[in-house]
Amino acid sequence: MHPEHRGTAQPREDYVPPDGDPHGEHTPDLPPETAERQELAQQLFDRELYEAAEPVMRDLLTDYERLLGPGHPMTVELYDALGHALYQRGLLPEAEAMHREAYERSARLFGADAPDTLAYAHNLGAALVMGDEWEEGLALIGRTLEGRDAILGPGHPDSLDTASLLGSVLFKAGDQQRGYELLNRAYTGYQQALGPDDLQTLAVGGNLVAALHTLGQRHEAGLLLVDILRHYVRTLGLDHQLTLETQQRLRRMGWNVNINIT
Repeated sequence: MHPEHRGTAQPREDYVPPDGDPHGEHTPDLPPETAERQELAQQLFDRELYEAAEPVMRDLLTDYERLLGPGHPMTVELYDALGHALYQRGLLPEAEAMHREAYERSARLFGADAPDTLAYAHNLGAALVMGDEWEEGLALIGRTLEGRDAILGPGHPDSLDTASLLGSVLFKAGDQQRGYELLNRAYTGYQQALGPDDLQTLAVGGNLVAALHTLGQRHEAGLLLVDILRHYVRTLGLDHQLTLETQQRLRRMGWNVNINIT
């Protein structure tokens, strides 16, 4: 379980299975009861049944602390995953605490620039901002983007995730030009890295439409949203909720576009 918060964009899930072997460490055999709890937690988490998953994940975390130790990558990762489950339920102070635990342990054990540490920093930054702790959250997200750009490259999907998050946050905070630039970077980068029909690409494109519209570039915003609608029709079909919502959004912007776009 290795999700990330991606601001206002639809999540692109990139979980690492909990029975994986992160950081190249050997994972010892777990008692049957713990293995069953691990499997149940993963199933509930993948199905986004976060309220049901939370107590199972907490019990599993107790097992990991005892059996694997507080410094094992799987233990650290589970703190972050539990933070995600709490975040999705709107329990922001609790989510922040879990994400902070994952981030601080990972930074101490594996280094501040380790890819997993940067992932945990991204999630902690998102939780901080959502909890109205703007100063700390913005600073952490900014450092995370710098780290991901340096370690992974500016075109890596993880770097683009943080660029998208930071762009959305900055735009909301009033730095609209810098926010727009980061959203545009993320959208263009996703087109190249994931493809123009990928749902994450299209979701960030929708955020870019909102930025353009707010900046007064309404014609450009409409043209971009028409293009996004084309991709939704091609990818999801005419009757999908995202297709219909995008058409309704265009109508609210004054664009009467036939949904049968080719």
